[in-house]
Amino acid sequence: MADLLLGQTCTEIYKFISGGAAHTFSFSFQPDKVVFNNLTHWTSTAGKLPISVWYRDQTTAAHAYQEQVIDSSAGASFNFIDLATNGFTVANTSGGAPAYHGVITAITQANPCVVTSAAHGLQTGQIVRITDLGSDMPTARGMNQLNNNRYKVVRLGASTFSLQDPLSGVAINSTSYTAYVTAGRWSLETRVIPVYDEPFVYDPITYKLTAGTSVMGTDGDVFNIEVYKFGSVIDLGDIG
Repeated sequence: MADLLLGQTCTEIYKFISGGAAHTFSFSFQPDKVVFNNLTHWTSTAGKLPISVWYRDQTTAAHAYQEQVIDSSAGASFNFIDLATNGFTVANTSGGAPAYHGVITAITQANPCVVTSAAHGLQTGQIVRITDLGSDMPTARGMNQLNNNRYKVVRLGASTFSLQDPLSGVAINSTSYTAYVTAGRWSLETRVIPVYDEPFVYDPITYKLTAGTSVMGTDGDVFNIEVYKFGSVIDLGDIG
């Protein structure tokens, strides 16, 4: 699915009162950093956990850390602890704008011709163009007869679709076509699915993050959540 906010910097803040149990939060964009501030623990009491931080795309052990009060007299001394358990879990996302192109991994010699492309997101009635096939590539990829042609899609499943003539709607019979070898791509040429009542309906992606019990504190704790999406990340490499 396409990220419509790719390259943009976004921020959100939420407030809530904890129920003391793990909870799944939904955000309106894919977060790169989420900070849970337990305002009830924002005291000088030793052992309290006022801050829990999660970063996207880190290793499992480094997904999150907490800042723990260890000096009850000063209230300014903290220790960073790793959330190995009961911390954060990224939940599955759903929805979103369909992709406009994809990689082909198989094409059948059959009637109808069936194309395999993982998580293609296409719907019946859409028009695609098939490219990067045939014997003119550096290595022959087969299915010469399909290359650079437009076809109507019949969705068969999440990773497969069959091909029809875009005008007549007749199924493409590839029984005698050159056998598929490797690769190939499809590109969506119709961006609006005609069966929609509203032609520009967008199904937004739901980005979810589950905060475990060690993050959520106890029943009645007051929180705010800071959610950040970075517009870009510049990798400076090893500067040592």
